[in-house]
Amino acid sequence: MPLNESTYKTIVKQSTDAVIIADANGNILSWNDCAEQIFGYTEQEVLGKHVHDILPTKKLKIRADASFDKFKKNNDFGPLIGKGIHVQGLTKAGKEVHVHFSPNVTKIDGETIIFAFIRDISDIISLQEKLRLQSTTDELTGILNRRAFLEQFKTAFGLAQRHQEHFSLLLFDIDYFKKINDQYGHHVGDRVIQGFAHHIQQTIRDEDIFGRVGGEEFYLALPRIAQSDAEAVAERIRESIEAMVIITEQYSLSVTTSIGIASLLADDSCDLIQQRSDVALYRAKNSGRNCVSVFDREKS
Repeated sequence: MPLNESTYKTIVKQSTDAVIIADANGNILSWNDCAEQIFGYTEQEVLGKHVHDILPTKKLKIRADASFDKFKKNNDFGPLIGKGIHVQGLTKAGKEVHVHFSPNVTKIDGETIIFAFIRDISDIISLQEKLRLQSTTDELTGILNRRAFLEQFKTAFGLAQRHQEHFSLLLFDIDYFKKINDQYGHHVGDRVIQGFAHHIQQTIRDEDIFGRVGGEEFYLALPRIAQSDAEAVAERIRESIEAMVIITEQYSLSVTTSIGIASLLADDSCDLIQQRSDVALYRAKNSGRNCVSVFDREKS
């Protein structure tokens, strides 16, 4: 049995994907039930309005308008026609929504008709972001884990070498952390690590790279910071940690930290600067802890 116009309209209306139809100028001609569910507008609210006044977020509208202008100048064809793309739309309530957008064009009685199938992929994007965070974030502290820190550190280190800029690396160790675990329990030790990481995270620049790389060891990479300035940063952090009080359900604790510093040298490498920071930290701990030690080649 051949399909009539009524059957086509019913199929479009009940499609589980949003189906939006517009004329050659981008004015909306049809808007199905799924489009209403995704974007919050009824068909009556959007009929006759330009699709770019309804769907894209403000930051995408200018780009969308420019693409549509090219589409019209290129005889109703553009690079996105027939392809699926991920874009952010805007609901009637002002909420951003991630959608998979597949635009296409057809001719009906000599008139250009634009139609698009749109699927809400917000849940997929949210899950991808959650998985990304799990793969890059230290579960206990919320800062970078070892792998993610090293990736970002190596990138920043390479940039510093290419542009001949200063670069310093700080290695922190929470003093006598094993005693804290033994005396108060691992749950208190976890709170100490969390408080320590949060405190440092609040004191550094956005461009600094901070990560937990061991049980109670943390790295802080400082792009464009020379050794003397890195020492001042480390001393300021050391003093603020010493003054910090970590409060748990049963205890109020104070901790200190030892810090080793290494800075970029000629013909350096990521491994070498890490080794030097480790040597400097070892010296800080052997000097009584709660102090800052700068790697000194002459003493090595």
